[in-house]
Amino acid sequence: MNTLSLTPGISVRRLDLSEYKEAASLSLEIYLQTGEEDFDEQGLETFKSFVNDEAMINSLVIYGAFDEARLVGVMAVKNEGKHISLFFIREEYHRKGIGRRLFDAFIEETSVPEMTVNSSTYAVPFYKSLGFEQVKEPQITNGLKYVPMKREIRE
Repeated sequence: MNTLSLTPGISVRRLDLSEYKEAASLSLEIYLQTGEEDFDEQGLETFKSFVNDEAMINSLVIYGAFDEARLVGVMAVKNEGKHISLFFIREEYHRKGIGRRLFDAFIEETSVPEMTVNSSTYAVPFYKSLGFEQVKEPQITNGLKYVPMKREIRE
């Protein structure tokens, strides 16, 4: 599989199924650090049950960003790439172009006409930078607060 060079030591590629558990763990770790405004106790349990559901995680397509051999970011999609389920970058790697590179790596391999995401409030500015637009007011489901967003994918 293609490994796209980002900056020295950083690469982006589609993960192998054997790496999905690490991607799910990283997502939970970062969510706990950055998403505290978006969940209550029920929401945290909802998120944990999602990332700990091996069948659900294994049904996703997940891309990873690596600093040497260390996984530092993940982007996971479902519904044939039409919906972003997980998108997390370690905080110390924010604002270094890694999220955009993960997104671009996926876009290079897909032909979906549009994508949706239920963004945390924390990540709304990032998704806007990728061309996503808010399509509804913030929602709360099962204790999780999120902002529905959508982006047309144009060739």
